[in-house]
Amino acid sequence: MEPTQVTYTEETLDWHHTPNGDPEWLYMLKRQEYLLDLLEAYEETGNQDYQQRMKALLFSWIDHNLDDPSTWRTIDTGIRLLNWTSVVTALVANGQLNATERHRIEAAVVAQAEYLHDNYTEKFDISNWGVLITTGILTYAAAFPRVIERAVVEWAQARFETELDLQVDGQGLQWEQSPLYLLEVWRSTLAVIAAQQAHDVPVAAIVREKAAAMHRGIVHDLKPDGTLLQQGDTDAIRIDSLYNASAAILNLPSALQQQLDPIYDYVLLEMAHEQWPDPADGQAELPRELVAPVSGNTMWRSHWSTDADYWHTYNGSLGSGHGHAALGHVDLVINGHDVIVDPGRYTYVDGTERRFLKSPAAHNTQLLDARPFSLPHDSWKYQYVSTPVSNEVVQFGSDGRLVKMTYLDQSGTVPAVVTRYWVSLAAAQVWLAIDTVHAAGTHEWHHYWQVAPDRGVTQQDDHFVLGQDVILATTTPDAWPSQTLYSPQYNDLQHLTRLETSTEFTNFGITATVFAPTVNYQGMQVVAPRQSGEDKPAAPQLAWGIRVDLQDGTNYLVTLQPENTIVGRKLYWFDGTEAYGALNVFKRQGQQVQQHDQLL
Repeated sequence: MEPTQVTYTEETLDWHHTPNGDPEWLYMLKRQEYLLDLLEAYEETGNQDYQQRMKALLFSWIDHNLDDPSTWRTIDTGIRLLNWTSVVTALVANGQLNATERHRIEAAVVAQAEYLHDNYTEKFDISNWGVLITTGILTYAAAFPRVIERAVVEWAQARFETELDLQVDGQGLQWEQSPLYLLEVWRSTLAVIAAQQAHDVPVAAIVREKAAAMHRGIVHDLKPDGTLLQQGDTDAIRIDSLYNASAAILNLPSALQQQLDPIYDYVLLEMAHEQWPDPADGQAELPRELVAPVSGNTMWRSHWSTDADYWHTYNGSLGSGHGHAALGHVDLVINGHDVIVDPGRYTYVDGTERRFLKSPAAHNTQLLDARPFSLPHDSWKYQYVSTPVSNEVVQFGSDGRLVKMTYLDQSGTVPAVVTRYWVSLAAAQVWLAIDTVHAAGTHEWHHYWQVAPDRGVTQQDDHFVLGQDVILATTTPDAWPSQTLYSPQYNDLQHLTRLETSTEFTNFGITATVFAPTVNYQGMQVVAPRQSGEDKPAAPQLAWGIRVDLQDGTNYLVTLQPENTIVGRKLYWFDGTEAYGALNVFKRQGQQVQQHDQLL
């Protein structure tokens, strides 16, 4: 979960010292997943040295840690029992343990299972920790049913079912707002199913249901290049082996067969202890969109090939300490290449980097008066948080989407109502983020856009070019690039270019940002609307519009009426087109309307 990017050599293994100062080193060391690497090497080569080293490291943990539970953590203990399950099974099957050694292992397992039972608290019911704790007991008990006390196993099974019920919603998303930790819960659930199936232990219906839901839901967290969306504490990793193992364990078609490498998660393969065929071609149609009202996430893609357009919006609950301050955040991929991104997690060590990467300034978000709408307090807690209010998703036209995200910015003495309208004109490959704020008084308004690290940023006239092929145009004239942090994986710190904008407003503010391929884009301008029966421009809180011109002569006119009109006529004219409604999209040639969609 938390890898180091540097190799360290220790002549004598020290179970209580971290060579890089990060306590996660010791957590990973004591989870002992590397024992499975040695088991795999032995099974592939037949070289007894791998098996003997595997056995030696298992007993080394017992020798140096069993009598000192103060060095344990519940999550690491649960994961260690999971990893020991297949290792001990193999050692027994290969006649590598005498009676004394088996007794020592069994005593160590019992001690760890009792520790997990005695140190479990209710907070684990809604944490990935809880799933990882109970998984260790259930997998080991399935393989060795006479070792762990029956009452402890039954307790673990009951807790495990409760954890899945509380943590995983019907769409297969996990409440902590991190695809990486959804991955850990999914993998643990599959491990329990694999172990119980392998040893003829009945699998509870809710366990199968939640595993299948996660199998369906996780694919929407995959960008077209096959890596995980870096929402919250997540690394940009592939899930090919886990997805294929899930399809085999759950007996489901591998709907992503053409996009994934034909590999399997070895831990799950060993746990199932059966031969799996090559993944079968998927028969099920994969939906291109997931609207998830419980979590506040929406994911959309143009198709399932690697050159697809893809976007994700988030305006939901913060989740656990793995959640980031990112209300209204948007990720965008055009033609299979990242455009704007979430820059990742880097470390769990509290400090400048950790707090920054969790903050709004590290996401595609907006700030009022230089105050973060949610403020990290340390590595895991927040000093205060703002509140998501509503999300609306509307489908229109030729694969168009509108996502309206509203939240209450509670960072100031008087809360502000912030709304982002994400307008996806997929057929034209044009995307707009239109932002409004209602806040009494005069305010400074700041926007951030985290540009993908492989894209340079150059300014040309009234817009920016991201890389060579994407335009970012903003209605805010004061805009500039800056350098900031990016982390594709834990302990890997890099940099990207961030675009920032700043403006002021009094009582009401509105601004827009446009993204489009350079081959499509011609220009963008704000339209000054006129109220029917009046000659002067309307106030922006009553009516506001933007026109995006394309090189083929088409233009898209987007009109808003953020507040109700109570004086005069409710009809407005925008660049020769009359409109009524909170939000309209007009596809036009010149001023000739070809298609009109009233969305709100």
